[in-house]
Amino acid sequence: MTDTDFEKKKALFLEQKKTLDSFLKTGAISQQQYDKSYGDMVKKMGMEKVAEELKQ
Repeated sequence: MTDTDFEKKKALFLEQKKTLDSFLKTGAISQQQYDKSYGDMVKKMGMEKVAEELKQ
């Protein structure tokens, strides 16, 4: 994967995370649903390092 491909994938990941965050904030999904969806998304997209960086 090139740097450009990674950056595109990372941008998509961050956009999808923003959507999940808004769903959680508005009550459209529960914390449990958020945690499962976010965890699945991190794994499927290979964004473990990015997710760790976001925690800090």
